Amino acid sequence: MEYGAPPTGQSTQVRNHKLEQDDSGGHAGSSADLFPKLVSMQRTCGSEAFAMLVVQAHTLLTPGRIECKMHSPGSEAMVAKLTEEQSAFLLSHLYSSPRPLIFAHEGYRTTEMSPAKTVHVVDKVGLDLAFPVQLGAMGNGYVVFFAVHTAINNELLIDLHRKSLTIMREKLRVVFGSTSETEKMNEREIECLQLVGNGMKSEAIGERLNLSVHTVNAYLGSATTKLNAVNRIQAIAKAIRLGLVA
Repeated sequence: MEYGAPPTGQSTQVRNHKLEQDDSGGHAGSSADLFPKLVSMQRTCGSEAFAMLVVQAHTLLTPGRIECKMHSPGSEAMVAKLTEEQSAFLLSHLYSSPRPLIFAHEGYRTTEMSPAKTVHVVDKVGLDLAFPVQLGAMGNGYVVFFAVHTAINNELLIDLHRKSLTIMREKLRVVFGSTSETEKMNEREIECLQLVGNGMKSEAIGERLNLSVHTVNAYLGSATTKLNAVNRIQAIAKAIRLGLVA
């Protein structure tokens, strides 16, 4: 069952055929390789603009913040409005639910079987889609499509969400040089790196986190290994580039 704005001449069958042809699989060599894939997704859902929002790693020490890493031309105002008005909600939703978001006017309703969560916005014109992507320590964020005009069905939502995850993973690999090992870093390793970067020694970190010095050093050692660094200083530098620590 479809819901959303009326179709604009493109049938569901044609859209699904495009989804099969324009799959976002494979590894990108640069950010420029990702742009046409996002444009293809934008056309599929009939939106006026898109943006990729990356959230700094969320730990007990750093609550996270949203940064725009890529957007379509002329979408700056849309991105700024969304992050200014919905930043707290986007962060909360990202760590609590994998469901796509539909930002719509107060009268908009989806079916009970919809995989998406509807967020009603006062005086909202049109629909915005936001697909949360959770990649652990590697990075998290949203792929957003603004002012969607095409009718949206569940199959389309699920497929766009899958593509969003693939594109976000490739973007983070391109920008930060991430490896599969960084995806396995846990919060304790990140917290210990953050505190070392703040100038604290292992003894002080242990007191702060209620850990033994041996355990703190073990976390720092494993974090250094996972980041493929030769020492803690280089590990902190790489973690900053990856957005794992501030």
